[in-house]
Amino acid sequence: MIRPITRPAPFIQRGLTLIEIMISMTLGLIVVGGILGIFVANSETSRHMGDLSRIQENARVAIQLISRSMREAGGNPCGIPPGSGLILNTGDAPISAWWSGGKDFTSALIGYTGGAGFPANGSVAMTPNSDAVIAVSANTSAMTVIDDTPPNGAMTISANKGLADGDILFACNKNIGRGVVFQAGAVSVVDEDTLSVNRASPFVGEVANMKASALGKINAEGWFVGDNGRGGTSLFRAFTGSYGQPGQEEIAPDVSAMRITYLLPNTNLYVPANQIPAGSWTSVTAAYIDLTITRAQNPPASPITRTVGLTIKLRNRHE
Repeated sequence: MIRPITRPAPFIQRGLTLIEIMISMTLGLIVVGGILGIFVANSETSRHMGDLSRIQENARVAIQLISRSMREAGGNPCGIPPGSGLILNTGDAPISAWWSGGKDFTSALIGYTGGAGFPANGSVAMTPNSDAVIAVSANTSAMTVIDDTPPNGAMTISANKGLADGDILFACNKNIGRGVVFQAGAVSVVDEDTLSVNRASPFVGEVANMKASALGKINAEGWFVGDNGRGGTSLFRAFTGSYGQPGQEEIAPDVSAMRITYLLPNTNLYVPANQIPAGSWTSVTAAYIDLTITRAQNPPASPITRTVGLTIKLRNRHE
């Protein structure tokens, strides 16, 4: 008997049904969506942390520079307190010049509430209602005067660099407690250890015959908040350049406001500048700076705003 030959049934191939494809696509979209969500969240967090880091850095730089400037206000190579014999050679440094410190250095530190009357912003538009301050010192490049021939001769300085023609300088005599703000004439190198510094004009009055024993370069700085030209505001520094000509430079972006209050002796309340009597600036012992820093975010996110403050103990004050 012959048995019939049997063959296995062919393998039946089947594709995915439409429902299976839709389920797979849905699951894939859920996974991809989750990954994208995590990526976007991490990117936002990273950007936010970066913005906070920049805010903190801007605040640190701004506070550090302003506090150093204010601490040095009134300082000079002879250590004479402001208002105790410091005068101006007014032909070189008029009393009205913001960078001179004023007669007797009484304006070596002076604040401006809401920026009213601030004279040093130049072409920079100030932010309304933000305080400003000017600090003037003469400790920069302090040098010993080896020889002097007043009232119109040259001073021989123990240095071989650091001064230039037209610089605004401070000369003083430690023994008699006198000092004068004036402009340098020609500055020349005598040898590798000494400079010759001429007066732009002769000294007159009380200091006509004063033989200087020390010399320093005037460092005048005005601090204010203004328009940075990029749609925001920044902290600016006004300074004196060649021949006493003032300039301005941007120091820290995103600074939107500055508040400064001051402390007088025998008081326990910090007050704004407009409550400090005109003749009392040399007696101010401390100041409190409050900076507001605002960094814009892409809409619809709100700007990031932080406020930082610092109390500054001032030097070179009347006791």
